[in-house]
Amino acid sequence: MATIRQAAQRDLPRVVELSALWAAEAITYGLAATREEELQAYIGDYFWVAENEMGVIGYITGSVHESEGLAVLPKGELYLEIDEVYVHPDYRSDKIGHTLVDSLLQTAEANGIVRSTVYSASKQWREIVGFYEKHGFQMWFVQMYR
Repeated sequence: MATIRQAAQRDLPRVVELSALWAAEAITYGLAATREEELQAYIGDYFWVAENEMGVIGYITGSVHESEGLAVLPKGELYLEIDEVYVHPDYRSDKIGHTLVDSLLQTAEANGIVRSTVYSASKQWREIVGFYEKHGFQMWFVQMYR
């Protein structure tokens, strides 16, 4: 069983390792590993980790933005953007990703932010859509290439 908690400075080296593992998996188009300097900026309400006896095995980051007037978000409304969610492959069947997303969304709601967005360039898009639909997300648009 994993413990979910807000990330701390001491977690950054392990999160960098997980980010590099994610990039090496080649399951996301154009993904480059996140550097420690980039992660540093997330320390706070919207950076959570999942930890078990092996150490940090997953993480999530998010950022708050003000809508400029999007098709689904009125101008001036604050919303949470889920930036990164990653769980080590050995633990993906443990629903840790769901718990991380719930923790981030609950934090945003406690801070008065009730709207959220997420973008994914995952090659496993069917699974990703299903994953986020379980958290109440709806499809906004689709972009494809050939």
